[in-house]
Amino acid sequence: MIAGLFSLLSILFTVAMTVVMVVTLRKERRIGAFTQLLSAGVGLLMIPVFSALSGARLRPLFSLPLLLLGLLVGFLRGFATKLTWRGKHVMGRHSVWFLVGWGVSLVLAQLLTLMGSAVLASLGLLPMVLSTGTQVGMAGNLFLRRLFLRKPVRPAGSRL
Repeated sequence: MIAGLFSLLSILFTVAMTVVMVVTLRKERRIGAFTQLLSAGVGLLMIPVFSALSGARLRPLFSLPLLLLGLLVGFLRGFATKLTWRGKHVMGRHSVWFLVGWGVSLVLAQLLTLMGSAVLASLGLLPMVLSTGTQVGMAGNLFLRRLFLRKPVRPAGSRL
């Protein structure tokens, strides 16, 4: 009873946080190197934390190819984010659909866990692993591109 209530509250929290992040991601924002590393780290932690809390398990035979596919898709997807220098900061605008996909996959995994079946809970990990790989791949792309992004050269005599 309490575990089911906790699961429902976590689903509502996940949906609310996804909506809040969708609204905030529409705007151009700073792309910090540390932020990208933190995003990748949190994404990778979600799978073992969710597995520990739900009891869901997924064999590496299934999860590793999905994670690698997600990394590739996310890395390629990262190129759609245009990075520019604004003063001392690197700025960019993320795609909202990436975040929606990640939020939906997490809610789906949580809902399948609520069904009480270990098979369904483990099945719910499949889209979560794929979307986590996508998140980590995109964060890695933005981290590397930010690292090598050159500042624009100011013309001699400009006063910016």
